Amino acid sequence: MKFLISKNNLNRAINNVQRAISSRSPIPALTGILFQCYGNSLKLSATDTEMSIHSSVPAQIIEPGELVIPGRHIAEFSRKLPDLPIEFQSIGGGKLATVRYGLSEFNVNSYSSSDFPIIHMSGDEFSFSISSGEFKDIIRKVIYATSNDDSRPVFNGVLLEIEGDSAAVVATDTFRLALRRFKINPPAPKIINVVVPGKALNEAVRVMDGGEEVRVTLFKNHIMLETEDTVIKSRLISGKFPAYRQVIPQSFECVIRASIKELAESADRASLLTSDKNLLVMLQSTKKGVVISVRSESGWIREDIMAHMEGENLDIFFNVRYLNDALRSFDGDMILIKLTGPYTPALLTIPEDEDYLSIIVPARTSRE
Repeated sequence: MKFLISKNNLNRAINNVQRAISSRSPIPALTGILFQCYGNSLKLSATDTEMSIHSSVPAQIIEPGELVIPGRHIAEFSRKLPDLPIEFQSIGGGKLATVRYGLSEFNVNSYSSSDFPIIHMSGDEFSFSISSGEFKDIIRKVIYATSNDDSRPVFNGVLLEIEGDSAAVVATDTFRLALRRFKINPPAPKIINVVVPGKALNEAVRVMDGGEEVRVTLFKNHIMLETEDTVIKSRLISGKFPAYRQVIPQSFECVIRASIKELAESADRASLLTSDKNLLVMLQSTKKGVVISVRSESGWIREDIMAHMEGENLDIFFNVRYLNDALRSFDGDMILIKLTGPYTPALLTIPEDEDYLSIIVPARTSRE
């Protein structure tokens, strides 16, 4: 293997794939990046066996071949290279990678490409394409509601439901929920209900450039997300996603219409007086508007916000991080906060978009 590449292209490809590197695997090749050079491009791949990322960049191929280079070494080293043409060559029967730049060279022990595992995908497949801008917006609106609790994997993922040309993504950690509906083309030939790891969706959003399309392909147990130069493959999460429709309230005691910007800024300021032990902020609906307040050992704050309210006056406590995350996910000027009671789920929507909603479960306090 021998090729020439620019520093920018090398760093771009490494940055795209390195988060799929397995950090604690007993298999040495899983801690590395697979370099494959054929034709006029270099393809880099990394995997932890659950997810793999592949990224292709232009390169001048002198001798085609492939090699696994330790990820930690090459990622750190590539960032510190001077802005010069970089030559890679495998020597010693493919057990050593030599990197030459200017009058200098760097040598690192490597692994055979035959040791690098490949994620095999099989079963019925269905594909649809979507613009990267819409894909990013869809994922941004729900990903914050996923969990990080590895003991309950299904909550670490995002439910993807498809029926015909109607699709929806749903995420929940049981304390909050976000749902976004959208249209796809072509329509699915059958009803699809799968849970996609949040990590794979985050990585897809991270590596996307603007203006491109994302091709989504679903297999029996895997999903593949493709852009012009990057492919992400991931195993789907097994297990049953909770029956989320049952927690979406249908009737309300109070509906508040308020400025998203004013609510978000007030909640953000109020959060300064919260702590990791007490993240609660009180929201009070009144005939004149909304009151955001916090009382803690550090002090207290009260902010009055002009708003339109219909229904009963209610006092409700929210985890301020959950409230801020939800408010940041909305576009537009005004938000509707629909309350069913002081201890039951609150529904957040905006007047001009019925395809997106967020739900927050209120918190109880020691005084209740």
